[in-house]
Amino acid sequence: MRKPHLLLCIFFCFSLVSAQQESFDYFTPPEDSSEAEILTILDSLKQRLTHDYYKNNYVDVLKYGDLGFKLAERIKNLEWEVEIAKYTGSALVKMKDTLRAQKTFTESLQKAQIINDSILIADTFNNLGNFNNEIGTDEKAIEYYNEAVKIYKAKQNITRVFVINFNLSDIYLDQKNVEKSRRHVKVLEKYIDSVEIPLLKAGYLLSQGKLALLEGNYDRAIVFLTENIELSKNSDYTDGIIQGYEHLLEAYAQKGDYKQAHFTRQELDVYADKKQEIEKATAINEVIARMNVNQYKQDLKAKELENEVNRQNANRNKIIVYITLGATLAVSIFAFALLLFFKRRKALVKSLQESNTQYLKAKKKAEELSEVKTNFLSAISHELRTPLYGIIGISSILQQDKSLGKFKEDITSLKFSADYLLALINDLLFLNKLDALKNRKLEQKPFQLRELVVNIINSLEFMRSKNNNVFEVKIADEVPNFLKGDYVKLSQILINLISNACKFTEEGTITIDIQPEEVSNKTIKLNFRIADNGLGISEEKQRIIFDEFTQDKKSNDFQGTGLGLAIVKRLLDLHDAPIGLKSEKNVGTEFTFTIVYDIAQKTEVEVVQKKEKVNRNVEGSHILIVDDNRINRLVTRKILEGNKFTCSMAENGQEALNIIENEVFDMILMDVNMPVMNGFEATKAIRTFNKAVPIIALTATDPTKSFEDLRQIGFTDLIIKPYDTTDFLEVIKKNFNSTVIV
Repeated sequence: MRKPHLLLCIFFCFSLVSAQQESFDYFTPPEDSSEAEILTILDSLKQRLTHDYYKNNYVDVLKYGDLGFKLAERIKNLEWEVEIAKYTGSALVKMKDTLRAQKTFTESLQKAQIINDSILIADTFNNLGNFNNEIGTDEKAIEYYNEAVKIYKAKQNITRVFVINFNLSDIYLDQKNVEKSRRHVKVLEKYIDSVEIPLLKAGYLLSQGKLALLEGNYDRAIVFLTENIELSKNSDYTDGIIQGYEHLLEAYAQKGDYKQAHFTRQELDVYADKKQEIEKATAINEVIARMNVNQYKQDLKAKELENEVNRQNANRNKIIVYITLGATLAVSIFAFALLLFFKRRKALVKSLQESNTQYLKAKKKAEELSEVKTNFLSAISHELRTPLYGIIGISSILQQDKSLGKFKEDITSLKFSADYLLALINDLLFLNKLDALKNRKLEQKPFQLRELVVNIINSLEFMRSKNNNVFEVKIADEVPNFLKGDYVKLSQILINLISNACKFTEEGTITIDIQPEEVSNKTIKLNFRIADNGLGISEEKQRIIFDEFTQDKKSNDFQGTGLGLAIVKRLLDLHDAPIGLKSEKNVGTEFTFTIVYDIAQKTEVEVVQKKEKVNRNVEGSHILIVDDNRINRLVTRKILEGNKFTCSMAENGQEALNIIENEVFDMILMDVNMPVMNGFEATKAIRTFNKAVPIIALTATDPTKSFEDLRQIGFTDLIIKPYDTTDFLEVIKKNFNSTVIV
């Protein structure tokens, strides 16, 4: 999720006044109103827009904004059109209507440039910067911010200069660009004594803390972040509190102060839960706003129809006057015209009734399909994650068995395929929750490109051999073997494109071509080309092939979800990388895209691989595994025993209670969904006689209860299956601190 823009918050804080709640008619003055009267109404309208925006009444912002645009157009006042666009554009951003928001801000900039008002131009540059920051296009956001800050500096607007430098430092800190972030933090330090707003001071302290953390000065980071948290609490600035705790937690962890890190995590969870409740309410308001906008559009159409009917009535009255003064022939013409009018009106009313009925049916059907889709994805998530836990866990165990060395490549391919399947499940859920997704941050982890491609090719061997195809891999010698980036998403992109080529090609060649476009000391721009000489994609389908659940049925009756290319498009959007498509029926298809990666060193990859080595400072501890799935119990036991733990097992909560009465355990791993007695009931029962033993909740679905609810039941921590072995063991070790001397 993108962080809130401090400049947007400050702008509306300056604008927030007690808005007069004039009626709708007040803002629609008579046609003969003077310019001075309209300007007075526009000033009141601005207060109304500010009030409605902070009440989350976005549909009212758009409705009254339309009135404001019309009033400004009546007096040909571009300055007021630009002013109103601030509110309507921001409301559209809140409602996720990014296309209309971008159009609104772009047209606003053009109008500001026409009247050559430097402050309005700067404000519009700032709006475009906030918009691009919101949707994750950082480079464009930086460009617009820099244009705005030049003007604010010239006008000596210290507050706006301060806030834009905060936003720029925040972007560069997220990019881990120490030099550029330090430059903007120094600007904040220069103006901090001139700033009176607590929210700005909190932002300054947060930037200093994040910079110190990035530089490795953890003590300095702790000081600044602690001050930021206290000031944010005094200002009731929840986002500042959460960000402060997140980075403070990292600082304590890097420093090795795990006790303070634990306390910080507890505080962070409290405020994160509060924010989650706020975001739930905001999401509900967004949905209601969208529905209200649709209703508003329907009302506008109805109003236009009513005006059309009134116009026709006026024409009819005029005809009546003419007929009254005319002869019998004119009366006959009038009667005929009147009959025709009523027929048309009746047909129009009938058409509207049918359209309304169809709309209600479609709306009901859409709601039913949405509910079915949500329930299906929730159920399938659990049913797929449970067996995947066994596959991933067993393959991880087999990888560590040195006696299976000759099967190493096969086991690695199995593990890779299972990991990809898990990622695909997560992507399916991601598509279902796309409207709520705001976090576009990519992982930056070192990986071996050629090894990645080989693993992908091996995992698709069955698909290749099924249609008797040949893989042709071309990776230029100039391409470094060690890169840094989000290799999981790259794997998803390549697997979807290559498997798609295998499916639509028979006895052909699938080419994977990776060539460098631009190379520097630190980065490389790679061009990826996935081509085949298969059936190709029909011309009419090329325009929609990247939509969800879309397939080219004219090619053949192929199986699949129709999500592959939609996922590819979404993943490349996260990289700001457009995808190119060339295809001709019965000739073949070619997909191309370009991604920039950092160049990594071999030692960085080795450091990541060494992270799998477990610190054995709690080896020999006795752990009870409670899980109704035999494979899950086997996998969990193998992992723990492979790291020198002693394990006992139970199939359900009741059996676990019987065992605990006769044995002492250092930890309990408790599955939450079990027959006879589930994990919630068993944990409550255990806490009646044992308050100290750590109990870790295990689940294959996102829990319906918040972690605070789980803690109140008696759980110590939570692990979602399937999990990464290293992360699993870290959770185990972390929660031993309360009972085992390390």
